[in-house]
Amino acid sequence: MVNTATPILQLEVERQPAMTLVHCVGKVIIESCTLFSTTIRPLISEAKPIRVDLSKVTQVDSVGIGTFVSLWASAKNNGGDLKFSNPSPQVRDLVEITRLHDMFELAETRG
Repeated sequence: MVNTATPILQLEVERQPAMTLVHCVGKVIIESCTLFSTTIRPLISEAKPIRVDLSKVTQVDSVGIGTFVSLWASAKNNGGDLKFSNPSPQVRDLVEITRLHDMFELAETRG
């Protein structure tokens, strides 16, 4: 039997001249946070603004929020500029509940 299940999280890194854009599709949950973190953390040292497009993220759990905060703080502490943009309605609700507005660009970011 072949497993054709869709991965929990898919990430695509798009390097542009002025910024790096990371497109996310799926869920940022305990099972996918290692992939999320190991994809984004190395980009911080590239010294370009990073925007993480969350428009196609359907779920974020508490571990996902912790990963967002950890990556954002790491970028900030290293003089970087990391923001999460285009939150889906589910993620936008979470931003409101947790009051993590500083980490998010609530207006759309286009590449």
